[in-house]
Amino acid sequence: MKAKLDTIIYLEFLDHSSLTNAWQTREEFESDCCIEPCRVVGFYEKEDKDAFYLSTMKSETELGSGHIILKSTVTYSRKIPLKSILKGVQHLFS
Repeated sequence: MKAKLDTIIYLEFLDHSSLTNAWQTREEFESDCCIEPCRVVGFYEKEDKDAFYLSTMKSETELGSGHIILKSTVTYSRKIPLKSILKGVQHLFS
């Protein structure tokens, strides 16, 4: 199987989520409200005006662990060609 030399993407972003579907006191709500700084490394699949799309696993026909990171939450991004990262072992991918 000949692997395609993909681009790797590294993102730092501010993660957020829904808190709970249960009723909470104001104190519980305030203590649960958290915007968490996160980092992710994965295969760059595509991007559009709103988001980066990446996966962390792939085969010839499928992608695994897909993620959509909204650009409005990204604080740092860097795209890195796989060839430059793994230059010393790129023969393993040919």
